[in-house]
Amino acid sequence: MAACGSPTKGLLFEVQVGCTAHASGRTPSKKVSALDSNRVDQKTRLGLAEGGVLSSRSVMLPELAALLAVAPPAADTATLQRLAMEEDALHKPSAANRVKTFAFLRRLYGLSVQLPAYREFTRLCHLSPADTQVLAGTLAFAREPVLRACCDMVLAVPMGNPLRREDFEAWVREHAPGRYSQAMYVSFSHNLYASFFQLGFLSEAAGKARIRTRRDVRPVSVAYAAFLDWLTGLNGLSLLSGALSRTLELSKDEHLSLLSAAGQQGLMRVAHAGGVLQLDFSAWLQPGEIRLTVQ
Repeated sequence: MAACGSPTKGLLFEVQVGCTAHASGRTPSKKVSALDSNRVDQKTRLGLAEGGVLSSRSVMLPELAALLAVAPPAADTATLQRLAMEEDALHKPSAANRVKTFAFLRRLYGLSVQLPAYREFTRLCHLSPADTQVLAGTLAFAREPVLRACCDMVLAVPMGNPLRREDFEAWVREHAPGRYSQAMYVSFSHNLYASFFQLGFLSEAAGKARIRTRRDVRPVSVAYAAFLDWLTGLNGLSLLSGALSRTLELSKDEHLSLLSAAGQQGLMRVAHAGGVLQLDFSAWLQPGEIRLTVQ
């Protein structure tokens, strides 16, 4: 275990483990560390914690979609692994490539129905396959902090404006200055560039750039993003600006309309009147699963 103040290296950022800066120079209390540890454990059980996997691959949405297309609803990890390894659901030429690809997909998306975030994702994908692209993006943002951070840069680019691979490299360099070789910075930027294309934020290539585009967001996708933000402890209208819901790029009126439509479809209970919004996702959780509380 790393000592307090020692950095743990992930994909792009160094994270200080088990310690918070104190002007007094005193060591943080064990109580605070225990609370932080318990929260991380709870996030992991909900399927909201992982990350650090985009150094070698994009989000690999085509491979994920191919696997889900042949998997039965609520397929467990062993079934998914068998489909990937023995039936080549991932369409990879070698056993070694299948192993690596499945391991990557499992780390990025969870691939376990014991995790509420993944279980509800796959349920909704089978319910509405047309939503798979947006649903997968929301789950990836929830589990990969680097992808989520880079999304801020992408969202700041107006619709119709170009984004180049070099723009992603510049972002990586800004957030991890002097940390990697030139080749690694280029590799990271290619993976991020490809990821945001696969997730629908960018168009097909137009010369040396891709164009910022608006995704087709439906009630199922809006409900799922709200669910993941709800798992973090948010309630009411604050869900509209949650870390995941805001990646849908909806106006307040659009957002509320789509949430209401999701409620009418029976996805969850929705009540909105007098400027008050209430969403009830309790039916999406199984006994013993508890959402986080806002810190």
